[in-house]
Amino acid sequence: MNDSIYLASIYRLTGVNFRLAAETLAAGMETKEDGTPAKLSAIPFYFVASHAAELFLKSALLKRGFAESDLKQFDFRHSLNALLTALQEKGVTVTQDTVELINGLHHQHQTHALRYTALVDDGKPTFMPPPPLVFRCLTSCCC
Repeated sequence: MNDSIYLASIYRLTGVNFRLAAETLAAGMETKEDGTPAKLSAIPFYFVASHAAELFLKSALLKRGFAESDLKQFDFRHSLNALLTALQEKGVTVTQDTVELINGLHHQHQTHALRYTALVDDGKPTFMPPPPLVFRCLTSCCC
């Protein structure tokens, strides 16, 4: 596709739909006193929220002239950290909370652990911050 602004809007709209799905999942989530999930049934929320973050990051990059073909390169495919770094290199300021959220979600998103192996004890805990933090970061992420 040659129109990067149009494509950016499609990525953004799709990201919004994933964010709305995350809101639906969060509404039924049981949480502990610290706001983190009380049950493993929260894993789909983090998968959907991570995908929303990926779409928002890609949308923001496309909006700033990043080529769609570059987004499909191995270094950027599902790499929240690489997408965030590329966006920051474009001069976009991102909150520290958002940087920390992206860093926390990165590995499990890139390896698809939330879809397949989140329950496998590989010594790496599944990153599950409080949903309000996730939504705050998704809202401020990558306009």
